[in-house]
Amino acid sequence: MDKPLTPEKKNTVIEDALQTYPIATMPRDITADVLRRIQTIPAPRPFRLTWSDVALSLVISLCIGAVWFSLQHLPPLVVAQIRKESILFYQHLLVNARWLIPMLSFSLAGFLAALTIPYLRQELTKKSA
Repeated sequence: MDKPLTPEKKNTVIEDALQTYPIATMPRDITADVLRRIQTIPAPRPFRLTWSDVALSLVISLCIGAVWFSLQHLPPLVVAQIRKESILFYQHLLVNARWLIPMLSFSLAGFLAALTIPYLRQELTKKSA
């Protein structure tokens, strides 16, 4: 019984066989068959700015400008009323929304745990393959 070959000897035998093996002639129509199967990559589309892009950006900028203009020109009594209501709303949240901090904490923990699902699925498929 022959002794098993070491990996180095196996590689040497394979390389020797590959270098001494006669090369077969290539059929003439192989390049046409190969070129027929090659799909060209489509050229990237040039940048285009359509009228809908311009209209949408114009509407959004006008809305932002209108909100800014209206906030700058509110009467002082309305500004005071908004400030008072915002303080009352904040105090209401502090007193009556004790559930808010735990709910936000658990929601954040659940979201971060859900982000790991694709990675875990990938690792499990690697181990099973």
